[in-house]
Amino acid sequence: MSLKNMIENNHYPIVFIGSGISKRYIQDSPAWIDLIEEYWEQEFPNENLYTFFHNLDLKNGDATKDQQDFIANTKAMDRIEEHFNALFYQEERDVTGLTIKEAQQKRLSPFKYDLANKFSDFRLKSDIDTSEYKLFKQFINKSRMIITTNYDEFIEKSLNSINSKPNVYVGQNGLFDNNAGWSELYKIHGSVTDPQTIVINSNDYNKYDENSILLSAKILSSMIDSPIIFLGYSLTDRNIRKLLNDFSQQLPAEDTRKSANRIYVIQYEKNQMETTEELVSDPILNFNYTLINTDNYSKIYSDISKINEGASPYEVRKYQDLIRKIIVDYGSRGSLESVLVSPQDLSDISNQIDQGKPIVVAMGDAKYFYVYPDLLSYIKDYFNETNNYLPAVALSFVAHDGNRLTKTPFSRYLKSVDQSSLKLKDNDVEKLNHKIQNCPSLDSIINSIGNWARIDISSIEEANNITSRSKMFMVLTYNLKRLDKTDLHDFILNSAIPLFEKSVKDQTNLRTDIRKFLLGYDLLVNGDLKEIKKPAQNP
Repeated sequence: MSLKNMIENNHYPIVFIGSGISKRYIQDSPAWIDLIEEYWEQEFPNENLYTFFHNLDLKNGDATKDQQDFIANTKAMDRIEEHFNALFYQEERDVTGLTIKEAQQKRLSPFKYDLANKFSDFRLKSDIDTSEYKLFKQFINKSRMIITTNYDEFIEKSLNSINSKPNVYVGQNGLFDNNAGWSELYKIHGSVTDPQTIVINSNDYNKYDENSILLSAKILSSMIDSPIIFLGYSLTDRNIRKLLNDFSQQLPAEDTRKSANRIYVIQYEKNQMETTEELVSDPILNFNYTLINTDNYSKIYSDISKINEGASPYEVRKYQDLIRKIIVDYGSRGSLESVLVSPQDLSDISNQIDQGKPIVVAMGDAKYFYVYPDLLSYIKDYFNETNNYLPAVALSFVAHDGNRLTKTPFSRYLKSVDQSSLKLKDNDVEKLNHKIQNCPSLDSIINSIGNWARIDISSIEEANNITSRSKMFMVLTYNLKRLDKTDLHDFILNSAIPLFEKSVKDQTNLRTDIRKFLLGYDLLVNGDLKEIKKPAQNP
């Protein structure tokens, strides 16, 4: 089964994220063997690590190479941790933020604490593909559940940056609970926030293996609807093979295509910008899955982000939590009345419940329930990517905002969703196409700049020296292709939008110049526009 079939089924996926993703986006993110080599050289400078590995292989000659490597790695970590901790208590090893007294009283492993320090202070790569990273955040925001073996906080901080806050469970926490099953992050090998939960040595893995069936059971209960995607793992990775083996033992007998449609493995293939798919039947695991080889992760993220069940997993969980709170708090008082709740209202509604204010819950056909934006709220939401409006609602607003010459950014909405699923009215499609015909590309925006503003600059700081705000935005628009995208994004959030808000309130002409600049930036980042094709029968 292809990725296209999964998207057409339109169910948010369960996503497993491995160390390959941290290495792709985080500066100097170490692999397991990198950690072992670094600590081994520190603890045993006169011993050769690979001699140690070789001697262990001789003792485990009947094991496969992958099994031998796993045994060797965990045994090496056993020795490293024991030696590190001994030197710590002898005051020959320092661990930032940890004293001998605290380590002893709380029975902490100094080595794991040091390991947590190493993974806590991560930085994104200086040459990170910002467009791909942006799509990655949209992709994980569409994940019903995320399971990771990574210790760092890259995933949760990426989600928090787009105002999506998952419930985070570390280690075995949450596996016994009857959770919502939406917008949840399971850090099954521990987290830097709790160093003792880190799975790193042979004893840790033995305990993890004993309880791994709980994780499989947790996921299997959600697999009726949700596909599973493995990302950032090698097919030889012990973690992925252990999980696939657990799945194969628990899944009911079914035909090859159906079982392959449940599991997708995205395998990194350096410099391969095409995506190749194949059905893999693993005789050892007695299991089938779809293997996708590529280095074009932007396409994978973009395609999967087209899945839309009406509200994001984070919004679904907030709705569930809110409705539960309404029923418990107001139902128990016998005062349950009835208000329409929209995604952006959820936090406010929850606060109103705490204050004892009357709340109303409305239920009905979703097509009648939506919040329509005004210009300022739309612009703020669009560039802050808070996603407070359904794409169809946002595009309807754009269609009716001013006339065909009015410049309003909306490229991201058209590029991130399946247009046929939007069910736009014919009149909306016609008006949007008029806007597209007027400004279809970034070049059309740049070419419209008058000669008086065609001044070459290489940084936003140069534009700030221009005294006329109107001319400044025209010069910035003319130079959009020359300026750094990250600097432009920061400028929009910190300067352009506040100026736009003031110009709208004061009804000055500056808002027109800022609109052109914002539209140009949108086309720069999200791509040129093509006219929307009308379906044969458009509701």
